[in-house]
Amino acid sequence: MSRHRRVLDAVLDGTRRVEDLAALLGVSPSTVRRALGELEDEGRVVRTRGGAVPVGALAHAEPSWTEKQRRRVPAKRAIAEHAAALVQDHHVVLLDAGSTTTFIAERLADRRGPTVVTNGIGPMTALQHAEGVEVIVTGGHLRRPRGSLAGDLTRVVLDRIGVDIAFVGVDGLDPERGLNCPTAEIGALKELLMRSAPHTVLVTDSSKLGVAPHHHWAPVPGPYTLVTDDGLDPGVRTALESDRRCALVALPPRTPSP
Repeated sequence: MSRHRRVLDAVLDGTRRVEDLAALLGVSPSTVRRALGELEDEGRVVRTRGGAVPVGALAHAEPSWTEKQRRRVPAKRAIAEHAAALVQDHHVVLLDAGSTTTFIAERLADRRGPTVVTNGIGPMTALQHAEGVEVIVTGGHLRRPRGSLAGDLTRVVLDRIGVDIAFVGVDGLDPERGLNCPTAEIGALKELLMRSAPHTVLVTDSSKLGVAPHHHWAPVPGPYTLVTDDGLDPGVRTALESDRRCALVALPPRTPSP
């Protein structure tokens, strides 16, 4: 991967200051400044005092995981409830970073016995006082504003631990291409998360299905369960039901309690 591509990916991930970019990428600040200048000339970033932001970020900043938690909450809570029911007390569980996986962590907080491995600040925070759950945090560099940990240290931990079930969040999903991801680094990480467990469960509300807001992809390596709500576009539902690898769970709306 070219140095300019690495700088751009880091900026898209949320690392915006020159000094932080230099430390993350192992290059000099002057090298980062040159790369940012050329990326600005290409229309990829906008220079700011001390760093840069992606084009459009000043007006349309990427929402943080806490902001995402406030979106489509009933659907996400229903998805989390169904997902948490798949976990047995002896399981080692892998929770990806994200708002829906944070709701899963909240559902697991009262359990006794499971071990949770996570690269997400949200799940970690939800489980910090859960005395009955062993929590393992992967480490790695913090991707702002998404609240996830990534990088070489994250991959080392995931390569050295065995899990029973992995819950992976979704920014976009195409049955043929896989998970749509904001950067190549995150695409590789998502693929590793899915390869780390014999049972992969993708968790997302239906608004993320059939869309591709980013330029990178993580192929889904094998059979998987998709837990979502029933607001699926008919064409997307047909494509998912035609995918032999996909066990689709489309949850109906909750009936309000009397």
